[in-house]
Amino acid sequence: MTGKIEAVVSGDSENTYIHAAEFPVNYAQFYLLDRNLNRTVLPVPKAPGEAHAGILRTVRGGAFLVTGLNKGVVDLTVSVHAGEPEPLLNEYDDVVEVSLQIDIEPVHVSAWGGGGRFITLPTMPAGPGWYRLRYHARNMDQAFDLYSAVPIDSFHLQIWAEPQSDPEVLQITSNQAQYWLSV
Repeated sequence: MTGKIEAVVSGDSENTYIHAAEFPVNYAQFYLLDRNLNRTVLPVPKAPGEAHAGILRTVRGGAFLVTGLNKGVVDLTVSVHAGEPEPLLNEYDDVVEVSLQIDIEPVHVSAWGGGGRFITLPTMPAGPGWYRLRYHARNMDQAFDLYSAVPIDSFHLQIWAEPQSDPEVLQITSNQAQYWLSV
């Protein structure tokens, strides 16, 4: 199946929320990519120039995001903010941050392997440049290596403009996130 993934958009001029109650994943991963949906080099682990905090890894123009679920759908929210939002430490098990340089808009959240399955994000608040990604994960251990047509694990990716800085681990409680920090 190809095309846009069903998502609900809400918010205001300062904060936009995109929620996909059933975002498709495969091989326990999905991507955040610049406008080139058919890129040949995906932001995979151990890529040259990579910045990582385990379950979130970036290279210029893209991010690699890990899920617990091997194949199926996860509950995903992506929020784009005019300024730094508060981390959702009480709502999620794992929270990490990494910087990403975006050169070309629009930016898409893409299912594994592309296949034309994506969500287009709103225009980035500061245009092309450096952004901070904060990735929240919940129930990764419960979903680990499963196949499910209903969401087991859930994720929230916060994005805002910020100069480049080192990756940061704010909170890790799951075995899966701990594992990805070590590889």
